[in-house]
Amino acid sequence: MRLVLISTVAILVAFLLFGVVNVYPDNYVKIYVDNYLVEMSFTGFLILMFLLGAVIYLLLWFIGSSFRATTFFSRWRRRRGHRKAGEALGSGYLSLIKGDWRKAEKSLVSRSDNSSVPYINYLAAAQAAQEQSEYARRDEYLEAAYRAAPNERFAIGLAKARLYHLANQYELARATLDEIESQGKKNNQYLAMRLQNYQALKEWDKVHDLLPLARKQKALAEVVITNIDTQVHRAMLLEASDKKSVWRSLPKPQQQLSENTLIYAKYLVQNGDVMTAEKLVRNSLNSQPKLDEGLVVFYGNLKGAKPAKMRRTIEGWLMARPESAHLNLAAGRQACYEGNKDLAIQYLEKAITIGGLPEAYAVLGELLEANNDSGRALQIYRDGMAKLSHPELHENTDKSLPSNDFAPQEGELIKA
Repeated sequence: MRLVLISTVAILVAFLLFGVVNVYPDNYVKIYVDNYLVEMSFTGFLILMFLLGAVIYLLLWFIGSSFRATTFFSRWRRRRGHRKAGEALGSGYLSLIKGDWRKAEKSLVSRSDNSSVPYINYLAAAQAAQEQSEYARRDEYLEAAYRAAPNERFAIGLAKARLYHLANQYELARATLDEIESQGKKNNQYLAMRLQNYQALKEWDKVHDLLPLARKQKALAEVVITNIDTQVHRAMLLEASDKKSVWRSLPKPQQQLSENTLIYAKYLVQNGDVMTAEKLVRNSLNSQPKLDEGLVVFYGNLKGAKPAKMRRTIEGWLMARPESAHLNLAAGRQACYEGNKDLAIQYLEKAITIGGLPEAYAVLGELLEANNDSGRALQIYRDGMAKLSHPELHENTDKSLPSNDFAPQEGELIKA
């Protein structure tokens, strides 16, 4: 259709340019060109015009193709460059997964200029550089990522903050998170990063304030948020100068945790309130189906006003757990405090028999020394040292105990 149109236009142009003057009935055409006259049949004239139009068309097509060839070649090179860049990105990420940091970095930056997403290349290269402790190169790649994708500042900022956090550069991570705060308030990953950053910086008040929002938006799994909540309350209790006020403000589930109970009980003892500490620990242990060893040890070491009563409390726990080495040690300590040396020796020997506790060896040795039984005390000290040096050789500590008429049978509760 285009060829016909061009031919028609060419004929009209010829008529105008060459001055077609006559078309006779016998189908001849005369054309005057300057002082020349050309005669031909009308059919020949049409053929000539057709050929002229075809030549003009081919000439125009050739000129147009020359321009199009340059464009086509440029597009081909671009497509080839994108394909090669995609292959380099895939190869780089594969090396990153394998831990081949040097190869990953080289692959990721080699074709980054042709990548359709160059900032992804730079971010991955930044990670590879950081794994090699090349922090200067890491920062260069991060800046290149910003330049390559200025509209992706939030995503790049999150990745940057994560890299800083992994490198223990917590202040830099905080500064980066501050820069993207306006965009990140409703983003779960941003909230999670903020919590991790505040935890690392030990800014527990800020962690505490951010937790309700993180829980509401489900930025982290509930079990993770619960663990962070526990860590926050424990840290606030540890660092507080007035632990009494902080303890009262703790939610009840936090007060029931053994670690928090132990922290507050130690504070009470340091401030002379042994009675309250004893009651607190006793109530906590009474509520536990499985006694916390840390609280048992603390209770056994506690020098209260009524050691006999405390010893009987421990014996009550021993009724259900006669094979607990720590409970026997605690009962032995309290028997020492009340002055019942024979009973103390029995409990301490049983603690050694059951668990070979180093503390039991030490307390029993001191007690025997105070009882003017230096020979047995020396043997106990030696056995304790041997236990510490080679615990695998002392699985049956019963053999290392000197004979004693008061030694209880296994599983038997000692009577005062």
